[in-house]
Amino acid sequence: MCYDANKIPSKNCLGGWFYRVNVKTAEENAAFAKSHGWNYVLLSSNVNSENARQRLIRNVKAFRAQDIAVHIMCLEDTVYIDDPETAYNEIASILKFVNEQQLDIQGIHIDCEPHGREDWKTASVEERNVIFNNFLKVVENGRNAINDVRPNTTYSAAVAWWYSSKAKQSELQYGRGYDIVRRDRLDIIIPMIYDGAGGTVERVISRSEDYITDKAATVIGIAVEDYEYGLFKNITQEITNIRGGSDYFYGISVYANQYYPDWN
Repeated sequence: MCYDANKIPSKNCLGGWFYRVNVKTAEENAAFAKSHGWNYVLLSSNVNSENARQRLIRNVKAFRAQDIAVHIMCLEDTVYIDDPETAYNEIASILKFVNEQQLDIQGIHIDCEPHGREDWKTASVEERNVIFNNFLKVVENGRNAINDVRPNTTYSAAVAWWYSSKAKQSELQYGRGYDIVRRDRLDIIIPMIYDGAGGTVERVISRSEDYITDKAATVIGIAVEDYEYGLFKNITQEITNIRGGSDYFYGISVYANQYYPDWN
């Protein structure tokens, strides 16, 4: 997800989801991330308009000037699960633009979680498995686009922390870390341990355990708002100290830039 001081890929990564990209200048966005110790960003972006394309160019250049790795965040809607083929087209169009502009990005990050669908809440186990399998098709189509247009691009996705435990209980097929992180799917998985699921180091460690033991490359997602801000750096360091002994821990992703108290 990030690079070390020698420009070599590192597992000592701290970054996060970066939204509201148009509120500040590209240089201000990069300076903000740098001030919080981020060495990578999941940058909310698209190439659907000239403004969006120019914004992407400016921000990638500004973040890279600060030695912050850039992962373009896309597919930020569950509609792709209804039509998984569209995932290929969107990611391919982004990567073609990246190639044309010779932008220095490290990855693609997708953010269309199955449980975000309204019908997930009332769906039966069988119906949830259909939804989830369509999500896996989205993941696979994204991988195909990467392979075709820009191989060696790191590929990640945010997932609910409890997918793996649901799969262990036979309530969800193919929700284990090793089902989702593999050659034809993702390189890295980011379980989201917040919205009441986090809040303490113990919870974060417990609820990331399945993905680590599944031997899936894992970046742990936590929310800055879940913690007393004055202690947040200590929290991230404690998580890193505990998880850092695993070959499958690749760092922390913070949700999100606009929830830091000094964003506005």
